[in-house]
Amino acid sequence: MNDMSSKLAQRAQKLFIQHLRENNLKVTQERLALLDEIFATDEHLDADDLLARMKGKQRKVSRATVYRTLDLLVQCGLVRKSRLGREHYYYEKMEPGGGHHHMVCTATGKIIEFWDAELDERLRRICQDHKFRPTFISIQVQGLSEEGQKVEQNTSFF
Repeated sequence: MNDMSSKLAQRAQKLFIQHLRENNLKVTQERLALLDEIFATDEHLDADDLLARMKGKQRKVSRATVYRTLDLLVQCGLVRKSRLGREHYYYEKMEPGGGHHHMVCTATGKIIEFWDAELDERLRRICQDHKFRPTFISIQVQGLSEEGQKVEQNTSFF
């Protein structure tokens, strides 16, 4: 973890602890370990990925704790929950100014992040034109990545 990531993780931990205490919830080692694991990666994780990572590090965390902690992290704005593709939800850490969009390959499940300043500005203008104040903008494009096109070509009957 580089210095910037470390500072972000420390700030996230302070905010999470504050959120837990404000809601009369326990600050547990399991919850903090899950937060650390999420902030140690730039990947999109589902609950099973997170559980496997914890088990791989000999950390005992129940599936229920993983799901409850993910919900708490979403509630306090530290993690974003997205349904990428059709299968299930993915979670990713939120970084200040780190907004981005997703392209999801329907054949391989690959997730490609992208950001386009002109597109975001155009969306803000459209919202402004409709006197609509966005609190969050997210675009998800589903289709076939380069690898997905090859997979589909190899499994096609035509």
